[in-house]
Amino acid sequence: MFFLLPLLKQAISPDTMVTMIGAAAAMLTTSSFLPQIVKAYRTKSMDDVSRYLMSFFATGTVLWMVYGVFKSDLVIIGANATASAFNIILLYMKFAYGKKPAKLV
Repeated sequence: MFFLLPLLKQAISPDTMVTMIGAAAAMLTTSSFLPQIVKAYRTKSMDDVSRYLMSFFATGTVLWMVYGVFKSDLVIIGANATASAFNIILLYMKFAYGKKPAKLV
């Protein structure tokens, strides 16, 4: 794989290469939410996820999205908009599935 980098450098401009690397990183980090969403939907449980972690992460992704707007970087904007949407879904599931009915004795 690494032996292809010199060939890619000749065929692709440095700006395009950086954008491709950023897009790949964005896809990987953003898609990391999907297994948790699927697990929560199947089990109807979010006991193993901290709402504080998700709240901090949501705040961070919104701030990164604002940063992307100021930098006019569509990769940053798109990745963080998607991550924010996935995080909102998880937060919804956390509150919706977190309410357990009281056990009758």
